[in-house]
Formats: sequence, C-alpha cells, structure tokens
Amino acid sequence: MGLLEFKAFLKLSDENVDILLPSWIDNNISECCNWERVVCDPTTGRVQKLSLNNIRQHQLLLDHYGWFNYENDKLWLINVSIFLPFEELHNLNLSANSFDGLIENEGFKGLSILKKLEILDISGNEFDRSALKSLGSITSLKTLALRSMGLDGSFPIQEFASLRNLEVLDLSYNNLESFQLVQELASLRNLEVLDVSYNHLESFELVQGTSLTC
Repeated sequence: MGLLEFKAFLKLSDENVDILLPSWIDNNISECCNWERVVCDPTTGRVQKLSLNNIRQHQLLLDHYGWFNYENDKLWLINVSIFLPFEELHNLNLSANSFDGLIENEGFKGLSILKKLEILDISGNEFDRSALKSLGSITSLKTLALRSMGLDGSFPIQEFASLRNLEVLDLSYNNLESFQLVQELASLRNLEVLDVSYNHLESFELVQGTSLTC
C-alpha cells in the first residue's frame, strides 16, 4: 500500500507514471516483491531496497561537469513521509528525478526513524541547503550520495557531524569551491571515502590525523 501511495503521489505531477511503473497495480494477484524497482527480503517479504532513480525515464543530458540536466522537464516535489512504513528499508535511491523540494517542512528528518536505512542516493535533484541540513538526522547512514546537485561555495560538512556510521560521502560533479573538515568531525571516524572530484575546489583542508580517499 505504501508503494501504491507513492505511485499515486507521483501521478499528481506526471500522468505517465502508469506507463513507467506498469507492474505496480492493486489487485489480489499482484505481489509487490515482484514489481520493478523493488527488492524484498526473501524470508520476511519486507521491502529492503527501492531503486526509484530517474523514475520518469526522461532523457538525461550531462554538461561538461557531469551535472544532470533534464530535457523538456519540470521540477516536482516529494513527500518522504511516504517511505516511513518501510521499516526494513536498507537502500533508497531517489537520484536523477529533478525533485526540487519536499512537501514536509522538516526535510529528510522523517527518514531518521528508518533505523536500517544505510544507503541514500539523492543525486541529480534540486534540493536546497536547508533540506540537506536535515540529512544529519539519519544517523544510520553508511553511504550518502549528493552528486550533481549544483552545490556551490563551501560545503557545510559540520552539519553532518552526527552521521557517526558514515563510510562514504559522494559530493562529486558539483560546483564546490572550498571544503574543510573541522575538528568537530572527529566523530566521523568511520568515514573512508570522500569523493569531491569534478568540483572547483580552491581550498581543501583536512584535520591533522584524518586519513581519507578522495
């Protein structure tokens, strides 16, 4: 029912969703674990992975920095509270959808109740920095991808200091000019990969003793 609610929500902005998600139908025969873009635990039958990237399958254009552009596309909003019933969700991919905002004022904070969510990819969307700040509340994350989001200036990584389980942070293909790992981020002791490739970095400073692959 949660997946059908998500489909209905998308349909408000794009009437072609029925064509793009043909197996997502409500009847007594259809089994959601067999639907495209859905992976379930074979034992419990609970949803573990949702690959909802480029959900409308529009043509993606890349400029010379690898940013996502959308041909004949319009921006749209997303309501992340729709995913809250998926208590076993491990991997959520919402990339390349041109989402430009969230319905709820709390941003992504609601996802913090999904204690098993370890991988979140929201690359190729247009979320503003106020929405990104709320990502710090999802403390279960191990991988966070923020590629091709048009981020510029200095990245406020101190806002992610609470992500103590984070192992991979992907900030590639943005327009960042400076980056500093401040002393307060000593708590990110599990961070192994920090990808800041394809940016405009003029200043990059690591706290002494920090060892990362960039």
